[in-house]
Amino acid sequence: MTEIDAELCVEEFLTKFEVEDQEKLELEYGVEIEADAVVHACRIIKQYPDVFQFNSGGTLLDDTEKAILQMKVVELVEEASLRLRHKFDYSREGEDELEMGEYRLHRALVELNEIEKERGPSTQKWRDRVAKEREELKDMWNKLEIKWLQLQTSRQRYDIRAREALLLERMREGLVFYLNEGGLKNNFSGMLQWIDEHVTELLYTTRKDFKHELTVSSHAIALAASLLIDAPPSQLLSESLLLQNHESIKRVIGQEHVLLAVSAALSRQRPPRRPIGSFIFMCGSGCGRTEIAKLLATLVFGKKDMLTEFDLEKYTGPNSLSRLLGVLSSHMEPGKKGELGVKKRHLGVILFDNVDKAPVSIIDLLTQIIGFGYLVDGHGNTVDFANTLIIMTTNVGCDQLWPWNCKCADEVQKFPVKEGLFDDAWERNHNSCYLSLLRETKNHFGSQFLEYVDDVIGFRSLSSQQLKAVARLQLRDLAVYMTQKGLIIYSSEAALDIIVRRSAWPGDRIKGGEKIRMWLEQNLVPVLFEMISKNEISDLSVMYIEASVETDQLSFRMEKTGRLLEERDANQLASLKELRLMYQKEKERAKRIYMLRKFQNKLMASANVGLDHVTNVVQDLVNIIQDLITIPSSIIRSFLDNPKKVAMAALNEDEVRQNKRAKKGTKG
Repeated sequence: MTEIDAELCVEEFLTKFEVEDQEKLELEYGVEIEADAVVHACRIIKQYPDVFQFNSGGTLLDDTEKAILQMKVVELVEEASLRLRHKFDYSREGEDELEMGEYRLHRALVELNEIEKERGPSTQKWRDRVAKEREELKDMWNKLEIKWLQLQTSRQRYDIRAREALLLERMREGLVFYLNEGGLKNNFSGMLQWIDEHVTELLYTTRKDFKHELTVSSHAIALAASLLIDAPPSQLLSESLLLQNHESIKRVIGQEHVLLAVSAALSRQRPPRRPIGSFIFMCGSGCGRTEIAKLLATLVFGKKDMLTEFDLEKYTGPNSLSRLLGVLSSHMEPGKKGELGVKKRHLGVILFDNVDKAPVSIIDLLTQIIGFGYLVDGHGNTVDFANTLIIMTTNVGCDQLWPWNCKCADEVQKFPVKEGLFDDAWERNHNSCYLSLLRETKNHFGSQFLEYVDDVIGFRSLSSQQLKAVARLQLRDLAVYMTQKGLIIYSSEAALDIIVRRSAWPGDRIKGGEKIRMWLEQNLVPVLFEMISKNEISDLSVMYIEASVETDQLSFRMEKTGRLLEERDANQLASLKELRLMYQKEKERAKRIYMLRKFQNKLMASANVGLDHVTNVVQDLVNIIQDLITIPSSIIRSFLDNPKKVAMAALNEDEVRQNKRAKKGTKG
């Protein structure tokens, strides 16, 4: 079958799916299914037939195989719909994003206001960064305002709410009648059909309001399939997520070239069964290697906790290989699995820190993993690493040869660096301390190990200004993690100088961002704990960190943010809070309406249980409807202005939609 014939087969299947299954799933879960999502589900199942137990005899499918394929696609789309519905009903992700967005905008306004007071040239880059954040956040809120504020204040919205109130009142009265007059026993099937019509109408409105969160897209299909296949969603989408404008990328200070180098390597063709990528990061401590590993876990695998770390400095003893593989020795418990063999198939980023400290046996083990994508543990089991991203870090030569503020620092940003490792002429033409660092790496590991690595990437040493930016980011993190009060921490430029200087002692093995974090934990966290215990931190307050030039000491003071912002900014923040609360109420209402569908399904399931059980379910349904009938007084006034007109509009809309469904069914 040619590629064109295959596409025609998919289009034919898509048409059949829409007619027979799409509306059923959309009504069942209150979602909207994109056409591309169905096509993508079909392609994933054909790409991974063993996982989905779909065995076709050839490229051209017969009728039986098409029916099986359709059933498998329905199952995958239903799984994606269920996950999407569960996330909407039980996750606070949407509300948390809005709350954090409001807090971040508040923080950006405060920081810009304070930076303008200092007017120091060294704060210019941070000011530009925060100004860009503010504009992006304002754009996000403007889009939300257009969607929600206009929607909530429009006459059309009043009419929709009135129609909803009419439908809910009809349902309540009808169900009460069934309960009181004994209609449950006489016309149970009619009642179910009548409930289905009303619930479908209500779900249509809520699905429209939350279209972005309740749409089954290709990405939702990839997320659902990735759990079954043990593959990253980005791999199933056939796209690289590394160059997208992801929020986490903004946390990378001074090492942007690392992401570009990794992205370039991941976009190249790789041999089958090898890991997604394998890299050596040449860097001293505190340059952001762990931060970038977490970022790659987020970008490639969807969440930062898809990161497993092994510090190979702790695997230098005689039982090191046994601990990793589970090889039985005098140091191991019988039957205990090795730390790399706890899973049959690994998924995520695996970070091997300080790989230069590892003995030869573990280097050979890593060569097996990155070269062939698997290992055999101490019990003879094969452990798969094909869907992992391997990162190894080395400090070889960094203490003596690291290019601190050297003119050759730009060489670090060239990639792929690996090509230069085996080119003596390239080394002679680029004589620099950075190239000396590369030579040290090559001499330490040998050519066989490095040939399997996708690239060797050097990190740049961070300048004093970049370290101050790292300190600002870590102060932000402390403010978020330490309190739930929306605390903002702002440090003056002079205070940042002291923080960076005190956290960088000459000769320390730990340097840079890691040392700044440790210093803040030792010196700032106790101050925050004391303020919390004394109840000195109130909602949306600012902690100022200032420096005394004479004593070189830090001081701390608290201020309420209301006095620090212009009236325009304060009013905008107040309107955003109202918008966020409005969104939360609307989402809660949408979740309650979907509960009607759940109780409808519960009624159908209880048909054979007994009349008493059915009566209890109907009573619960009445209680939920009673809660939903409570609507804003402004909408009630709109409804009471002309109830007959509103009622007729609702009935006409019902009739039009039912006619459309009937025509669609006729075409099928």
